Amino acid sequence: MGWSFRKSLSAGPFRMNFSKSGISYSMGVKGARINTGPRGTYVSLSAYGISYRQKISGPAPLPSPVADRSPGAADNNIASAPVEELTDTDSQAFIAELNRKCAQVSYAKGIKLPMLLILVALLFTSWGTRERIVQPAADTVFVRIQAFNGANIRQAPNVKSRIIQMAAYDQKYTLLDTANPQWLKVGVSDSAGYVNRDLAEINHLSYKEVKEEERYLVNNYLGYEIVLWVVGFVLLVRWLKKVDKKRFTMELHYDMDDKYQQVYQQFREHFITFLQSSKIWQYLNAQATNDYKRNAGAGKLIRRISVRRLSENKVPAPYFITNVSIPCISLYNMELYFLPERMLIKRGNTFAAVFYKNLRITGHDTNFIESEPLPRDARVIDYTWQYVNKSGGPDRRFNNNRKLPVCLYSQYTFTSDTGFFEIIATSKLSAMDDFAGFVLKIGALQSRMRACYQ
Repeated sequence: MGWSFRKSLSAGPFRMNFSKSGISYSMGVKGARINTGPRGTYVSLSAYGISYRQKISGPAPLPSPVADRSPGAADNNIASAPVEELTDTDSQAFIAELNRKCAQVSYAKGIKLPMLLILVALLFTSWGTRERIVQPAADTVFVRIQAFNGANIRQAPNVKSRIIQMAAYDQKYTLLDTANPQWLKVGVSDSAGYVNRDLAEINHLSYKEVKEEERYLVNNYLGYEIVLWVVGFVLLVRWLKKVDKKRFTMELHYDMDDKYQQVYQQFREHFITFLQSSKIWQYLNAQATNDYKRNAGAGKLIRRISVRRLSENKVPAPYFITNVSIPCISLYNMELYFLPERMLIKRGNTFAAVFYKNLRITGHDTNFIESEPLPRDARVIDYTWQYVNKSGGPDRRFNNNRKLPVCLYSQYTFTSDTGFFEIIATSKLSAMDDFAGFVLKIGALQSRMRACYQ
């Protein structure tokens, strides 16, 4: 009979596990815990419905080669490599599962079109068409006065009879009787009279039957069926939303003691300090120029845009569940989420991730000739002119020569060996120093922890 036992002793972030295969040690937090034991060293990550282990004790595979994305690259664009190339070795399993879940089609959204088609089919088959007779076929016989001088309508078929009406030429009367060979009996108002056959003629007028199509309800239970469809649709969508939640949900929980909570609180506070900068820009392009006269004496032209959004806490996906706040920077073409152990990158519905140990952030102060409205926290160190002469003064040939402030801004460059390359600038000096420094310290700690187990 086989047997097994397992016992764990923990102290803070450290844990010692006893089992019949030997003694193993682990260090870290739930969701990103480093384990070492007789079978090797692993980084264990868990997500909702799955768990996987990635061995890191051996040499890490080399990342795929990427194009040079440094500021000195042949192209002047400041942009990262395709998002599919940005994930580092340590995050590949986690990102593969996250991308797989996000690529799934929502059942709740997908069922709407079939249900709508069912409703359309129900309405279409519940109505039919039929022909309705608007005017029935008829053959009318009437008497038309053909005498140009008109004719007398008499009370009796006799020329000496009293005249009850004088008929004009082409006047028409209903024919009542033709039995008399000399007189025609016609209808006159509510009575009858007689007109001489020589003064009138009998005409026939035929009317064809006129029909038109009309729609009518053939399904007498349509109202009940629509109510049943609405109830079924609502219940089905609610149930499918619950199914979708299970399919899409990823849980990333971090088990932190009080001391680690305090450290992570500093992480959030440093990001809040970064948010206090009046203006934060993303650089898209940097190009050297020799036209100093028309560019306020600048040696480099920078195309920049304001960062779209900054959030103290934002989840990267609707069903991404975690027990920590996730700071987020929304750039022009991607979003950056700062988890406790790695930076999550989102472009469209595709994700990538870089552990902080593989992320480089360099910051420095830089002079910037400001042509836009001056941020309230900007430090102005000098002034120049939009059009300058050789001595640096205003070029008098231009009437609209504006005086421009030279500001001292802070610039931060994010890079990684996988091809991540973005530049962020802040109007407030050193606005991101604490946050960037904290991220780099976490990366340095990750590197030391890995080196201890190799």
